[in-house]
Amino acid sequence: MSLFIGDRILVPIDFSQDSFNALDETLNFIKDPNKITVINVLLPLEAVDPGGIWSTLDNNTREQNVQNSFYERYPKSLVDNLKLVIRVGNPSIEIVDYAKKNNIDLIVIASHGRTGLNRFLLGSVAEKVVRLAQCPVLVWRDYK
Repeated sequence: MSLFIGDRILVPIDFSQDSFNALDETLNFIKDPNKITVINVLLPLEAVDPGGIWSTLDNNTREQNVQNSFYERYPKSLVDNLKLVIRVGNPSIEIVDYAKKNNIDLIVIASHGRTGLNRFLLGSVAEKVVRLAQCPVLVWRDYK
């Protein structure tokens, strides 16, 4: 008997090593990459960002860069079976909204272990996802 039964697992990545570790462990546990959706949420471009000012960077270019970087990290045989979703917006809201709209059974999200002032200033995406998600959330934390 399995502790978890589900066909739709969402793993947010932010290209940190912790988020890749969470994805790798999810892949090791689930064994079927077809059940896993990987989501990356880009923060909206600000009008004062250099790429916006000089019109050298837009959301399409950023999304293509995310895809290229992700596909460089994982073998084609695996990537062909994973679903990669890229959104622009507030990370915690986009993750929770995607999970709700797609009937996700479980979210596996990395915690970066920030505490104190850093956590207060930056907020905690994992904490917000835990509070707002309508499905179970597994928070992956590497202990080093």
